[in-house]
Amino acid sequence: MAPRITVASTSLQSVVADIDANMKKAKEVIAKAAGRGAEVIVFPELFLPGYACGESDQCFELSEPIPGPSTEALVTEAVRHKIYIAMGLIEADQEFHGVIHNTAVLVGPEGIVHVHRKVQLPEHMNLKELHYGFSPGDNFSVCKIKQNWKVGLAVCRDIFFPEGPRVMAVNGMDLLLTLTAGPTFAKERWEAFVPVRAIENSVFHVMANVVGTQWDNMTFFGGAMIVSPTGVFLARGKVDEEDLIVATLDEKELFETRKGHPFLRDRRPSAYQDLVSTRFPHL
Repeated sequence: MAPRITVASTSLQSVVADIDANMKKAKEVIAKAAGRGAEVIVFPELFLPGYACGESDQCFELSEPIPGPSTEALVTEAVRHKIYIAMGLIEADQEFHGVIHNTAVLVGPEGIVHVHRKVQLPEHMNLKELHYGFSPGDNFSVCKIKQNWKVGLAVCRDIFFPEGPRVMAVNGMDLLLTLTAGPTFAKERWEAFVPVRAIENSVFHVMANVVGTQWDNMTFFGGAMIVSPTGVFLARGKVDEEDLIVATLDEKELFETRKGHPFLRDRRPSAYQDLVSTRFPHL
């Protein structure tokens, strides 16, 4: 494991339904991050198509396969800048035609490293992703990047449920990358959930967020975050403005945190069986 790794996170606004324009912007931001020493960069949820879930037909039209044109372009940038890129897009499922996913893909100089399909799709208020045609993912897993850090991916509401990040943590995750479209009305919740997920799982946590108004008058607050395993904010993005933040993470902090507060070691899974055997409400 490399003793240190430098990560970047973003608060960005997309051009809705214009993948080419958003890819051009992504390339510019990747170059800036690499120029500041970043080895990993995280973009917001659905950055490439824009968080444009007002019409299901539009979501299907903006979907693309993995691998596909966008991942190919991102791998080219990863090779050029020697960087890992976590990007949000609409994935067209290649096994089940006509199925789409809200997906985070991690690419690096070696190619596609990891794909995570959002599990916890919202279906409340204006955030009705099932209604817009998305199908949920069904697992949380980790991957290893060249620096030998174990990385997990989450998309937005995935971290509102503790189980997903915990599954990745018990499978060795060191670094959680969360791609979000966090609306302004939920800003305080995000400021709580991001450090809490870092603390309870003894991991570094990087969150990227959409900023500005994208559709249906939904406003997103930006405010990208990089948080230590003890919940300390190592870097915070501006609120209501586009921003790029960078921080260097030290493996020593993982070891010290896990030694001093061994939350994962002290788990008692046999006492938690109701988590997988019972649904709410309990009938």
